[in-house]
Amino acid sequence: MHKVWLIIQREYLTRVKKKSFIIMTILGPLLFVGFIGGAFYLSLDDSREFDVVLTDSQGMFGKTLFESDFEDTDKIRYHIFPGEMSDVAFMESDFDLKIDIVPELIYAQSINMYYKEQPGVLITERISDRLERNFERMKLAEAGIDQEEYESLTTPIRIIKYDIANLEEGGADTELGTMVGFIMALMIFMFIILYGSQIMRGVMEEKTNRIVEVLVSSVKPFQLMSGKIIGVAMVGLTQFLLWVVLSFFLMTLAQTMLGDVYVDPAVVLDQQMSTSVQKDTIEDIQAQGEAMNAFWSIFHQINFPFLIGMFIFFFLGGYLLYGALFAAVGSAVDSETDTQQFMMPMMTPLMFGYIISALSFSNPGSAVLYWCSIIPFTSPVVMMIRVGRMGMGMEAVDWLSISASALLLIAGFLFTTWLAGRIYRTGILMYGKKVGYKEIWKWIRYY
Repeated sequence: MHKVWLIIQREYLTRVKKKSFIIMTILGPLLFVGFIGGAFYLSLDDSREFDVVLTDSQGMFGKTLFESDFEDTDKIRYHIFPGEMSDVAFMESDFDLKIDIVPELIYAQSINMYYKEQPGVLITERISDRLERNFERMKLAEAGIDQEEYESLTTPIRIIKYDIANLEEGGADTELGTMVGFIMALMIFMFIILYGSQIMRGVMEEKTNRIVEVLVSSVKPFQLMSGKIIGVAMVGLTQFLLWVVLSFFLMTLAQTMLGDVYVDPAVVLDQQMSTSVQKDTIEDIQAQGEAMNAFWSIFHQINFPFLIGMFIFFFLGGYLLYGALFAAVGSAVDSETDTQQFMMPMMTPLMFGYIISALSFSNPGSAVLYWCSIIPFTSPVVMMIRVGRMGMGMEAVDWLSISASALLLIAGFLFTTWLAGRIYRTGILMYGKKVGYKEIWKWIRYY
């Protein structure tokens, strides 16, 4: 056991001291929080101001449309141009966006907008909302329907789904739980491939350099293989735990910094704006505040101890299961090109689990998803989808299926370790021979 511990210590320390490990450990959380923060800030507003020209070639303004219907906002200035404006004239003008207003647009499903510099989503939506409201008013006037009466009859409906067996936990069934689970599944999928490949390359390097001949003179091949697998597993676990700690710190810091972004709508009402402009501005501010509150509400709703605990267990279980196979492949070949014939059959179950996880958004309660979360070769990835929904309170925690999946995963790990050990003890000392499945089967059968 002391020899195995020395191998684990060597594998662990040589990897955590590398600059690449330190850089990725720091960059990982920064990129994650930066991505979320960047996406949030981009969704808040567009810092640029846009001059929008509305060309009126058929004299609609003054009859059915009025300039007062297109009052300026803080980011958008509307300009009415009587007549047509060619593309060349638009390019030479000071306007940023151009929309040709013609009667056919009132009943059209889409409107063409030409730009010099592409506007953001929020700017486009604000222009679209302004046109939609004005065209809707014109259609109601043609039909003889009072606009206030129409607005009182139209009620938007939003369906919120609840699991009847999970009402006490208050978990609204949305796609957020599936998204959280998919992110964890993707991380496990990538970690298994990343660290499994490190084991395989390490075994191949020691075999090629004949270092293994010296090592096996003082330690058994199975002990050498186990030490390498566990050592690399500790590296992955260390990196993940550091990511969790740094991410929590950065997310808390981001929440403090973003807390001052929200603007009180009462401040807008004190400004000298028209009613329609005030309405647009207040709607934008409220949407920003609701988005921020929804994000932090979801963040605090997550059952982090449950998710982190399940992630660590299934990551370690999946890694140990596939890591043994990676080590076996590394011991059986002399070069990385020879690994291709073994990698495809070995990676197929893991890839299948990833595909099932990606398809779970359309049917998160399917029988295929359930059984793939139980089978050892797919459960490390697929179970994360179910765990994500459980951790978000979207469905009750199914300890029975989690226990069954965990026990089968442990049994699968023990089986692949036994299988890999039989391949490793023979293949690690064999050189210059191209190995096929028939040869490996002989190694497995050796006593």
